[in-house]
Amino acid sequence: MISRLRLSAAAALLLAATACGAGGSGGGTGVTSAVPADAPPALRTLIQAAQKEGELVWYSVPAENIAKAVSDDFAKKYGIKVKFIRLTSSDLAQRFAAEAESGKPAADLFVGSYTPFIPEALSKGWTVKLADAGIPDYPNGYPDKYLLPDDGTAVVQVQPSGIAVNSQEAGGAIKDWKDILDPKWKGKVILVDPRTSAAYTPFWNLIVKEYGEEFLTELKAQDPIVAPGSAPATQQLAAGEGAIVMPGVQSIADDLKAKGAPVEYVQPEASTGPEIVPGLAAKAVHPNAARLFVHYLMSKEGNARLNAMPGSGSPLDPASLPARYAFNRDLTGTTSERIHTLLGLGEAGT
Repeated sequence: MISRLRLSAAAALLLAATACGAGGSGGGTGVTSAVPADAPPALRTLIQAAQKEGELVWYSVPAENIAKAVSDDFAKKYGIKVKFIRLTSSDLAQRFAAEAESGKPAADLFVGSYTPFIPEALSKGWTVKLADAGIPDYPNGYPDKYLLPDDGTAVVQVQPSGIAVNSQEAGGAIKDWKDILDPKWKGKVILVDPRTSAAYTPFWNLIVKEYGEEFLTELKAQDPIVAPGSAPATQQLAAGEGAIVMPGVQSIADDLKAKGAPVEYVQPEASTGPEIVPGLAAKAVHPNAARLFVHYLMSKEGNARLNAMPGSGSPLDPASLPARYAFNRDLTGTTSERIHTLLGLGEAGT
């Protein structure tokens, strides 16, 4: 069992703050409510139907600033009021499931991590397949390898996992995953707790594929500090409570660096990460607005807006992904329970 679990009060408060945020956009000056003149007939009909509904509500795993930028752009383009709530992957699944079971989903769709929840939601009738939803011209030339027809969705964003380092302690010393196992980093590795989300399981399967299960046992011997998420882990890193965060998130590291924190990001060539997909609520209050939003996210314009922040990979821009990126669906074999055991972690919360 990992001997130390150090979570500062500040980190705990940050987790609570980032677990659920709310934002909204739409209406007011600058909103374009007319149908674009070049819209094909089917898209024109959908836009008009969505504008009659007048509103869209969605749940977002992508960060608050990303969700707001996308919502604002969509609202301005189509004249539809947008409300979103930012949630962690596990919180989104729990909330959407509870609302769907009640028959009264509050969100018209979610944009969240591709986890076992995605096929579960489809099998229980909580979501509808994008291909069956009446989205004009779907998938409209979208790259086949990012389509997930059996699960009724498509990858619209990839967030490759990497390594965040404290530049004052480890700047330039970390180039790849294996470097983290150097004995000099014992007690200085901040491990993002994989028990907090099923989205971490493919990442650890990548590590096993690259280095074998012994990597996990050697990492356990490094006596890592366990953090409940990437954001609090990187905050701890910036505060000097460790030298390395594994796995790190570029957008979080870059944000802190821009604010003057001694934080840098390293992107190994071998990587995977959260793959973000939309899920259309089967009983959406604003179904046409939800379909239009998916159309927007899969368009060149909307996908570029979604993936404008560094650290986000776009399915429409292969160069934005690491050289040896591996899809989540290709990374299986080691169960989450075994991963936790090899890392010296007990059940969640212990």
